[in-house]
Formats: sequence, C-alpha cells, structure tokens
Amino acid sequence: MSFRSIIISNAANLTLRNNNLIINVEEEFQIPIEDISVLVIEGVSVKLTSRLLSNLAENNVATIVCDEKHLPSSILLPLNSHHRAYKVLKDQLSQSAAFSKRIWQSIIKQKLYNQGKCLELLSLEGVEFLNKLSTSVESGDRGNREAIGAKYYFKSLFGEDFTRNDDNGINSALNYGYTIMRSAVARTLVMYGFNTTLGVNHCNELNSFNLADDFMEPLRPIVDLWVHNNIKYDDALSKEHRIALVDLVNSECIIDEQNHSILNAIDKMVASYTTACSKKDFRLLKLPTIKQLEYHYYE
Repeated sequence: MSFRSIIISNAANLTLRNNNLIINVEEEFQIPIEDISVLVIEGVSVKLTSRLLSNLAENNVATIVCDEKHLPSSILLPLNSHHRAYKVLKDQLSQSAAFSKRIWQSIIKQKLYNQGKCLELLSLEGVEFLNKLSTSVESGDRGNREAIGAKYYFKSLFGEDFTRNDDNGINSALNYGYTIMRSAVARTLVMYGFNTTLGVNHCNELNSFNLADDFMEPLRPIVDLWVHNNIKYDDALSKEHRIALVDLVNSECIIDEQNHSILNAIDKMVASYTTACSKKDFRLLKLPTIKQLEYHYYE
C-alpha cells in the first residue's frame, strides 16, 4: 500500500534505479516507488527521465507538475492499467440516467453532511441547516441543494464578505488542496479501470477528469477544515503550507464505520462504486465522513 506524499521544491535530478526514485540534490535520496502515492514537482529546475515517468505511471503514482507560481498545472496518470478496462468501460457506458442521478444524490448528501461536520468541528453556526439540507437532496440534486449549501457554508466558514472568486490566501490554499484531492481520486479511478472523462454529473467536454470531480466532492471539507485552521486572508501560500496540504491525504476519515487514511478511504469509495456499477445498485456506494484532522499511522 503506497502512503508517501513527496514534494520536490528545489533544483534536483530525478532518476530511476532498481524500482526506486533517486533524488539527487547536494546529496542522494532513495525512495521505493511502490511507497509513493503522490509526487508533486514544483521546482522549475527539476530534471527527470522518461523511464522514471513511465515507471511512476505503471505504479499508479499521481505525478503532479506545478507552474512557476507553484500551482498544479498537470497530472500524469497511466493508460489501460486495469486488466479488465473494457468491462469497466462497458459498465460506465451502460449506466442509466436514473442510476447516475442516484449516485450524484448520494455524493451531494454526503458533501453537505461533511460541510456541516466541518462547521461542527470548528464550533461554528450552521450545522443544523446543512444537515437538514443534506436530508432533502433529491435524485440528481434537482433542487440544487449543493449550490444553496455552498453559499451558506463558505460565509459561515470564512465570513460574510468571503467569495470563492477573490484572489487571497484562503482561496489559493483551497484551490491547491482541492487539486491534490482531485489527483488522488483520479489516480484511484484509473487504477480501477475507469475512464475519468465519463462523469456521473460533471460533463464538461474540455475536462478529462469529470469523474474525479464528481467523487472528490465529499472530500472538499477536509481541505476546508485545514485551511480554516491554518491560513489567513492575506497569507501567501508558503512551502510549508503546500507540504501540509499534500500530506492531507494521510489524514484520517471514517468510511464503512472504520477509521482510514484519506487514501484508503478513496480506494474503498471507488471500489464500492465499481460494485455499484456492476450490480446496478446505487445503494452499494460507500462515501467518507470527515473527522478532526489527525494523521493516520500505518501498522
């Protein structure tokens, strides 16, 4: 089970040796590829080999490349890594509209519940409103409860004057953290053979990760919780902040009534979606519930 989140910020040469990532800076570091779940390359002077990139993809490492502002701009994922990719694709294509709407209903219900949980953990007002909103989500979220909840939630979380379009430290951290979660979800979906272009609700023709955008929704409040506790409006997104946001994938959440790391929870979520698609039963989908931020230690 991969668990390491690696971020490369300074000039370095990255190569492959004996299935290990070799990082050459002033000294040499060696990390087993099979231990890595997410690799973030944000240094503009990082050099790496195509052989390494191929090996990272084969081992389902979400390799994220950042621009000169340290913001994620692309992700490298494997093609056709699943042994029954065609079967999974047929299951995706054969889903009925009713099934997809029910899956989306479940996702939005859990997202709203997790947003309420986030406010509860921070002792902020709005928990009851979001919980009630969660129970009223219809198939396909016909009443657009997601948008109603988001408008109320962000003002409860960051203040009445806050909007998601502003250029500030809070939004920079949220966007960075959401991208990491999106990449972790995309990595797992590909691992299970899904075509990430085919979304449950998201259907942007220019987006290669519609399905990842669907399933990252219940995970957003984890990022929100961390940002509220660590970032102020005028803060610049520092290297330490970015490292912590990448490492959020190793924080704990609850899924199937047990504590798991976010990475494990994503795996269980996607595995349950595989079963739900195969059996045409949306009730088989399992989704994570957030809890107080705590690092998940592996035995």
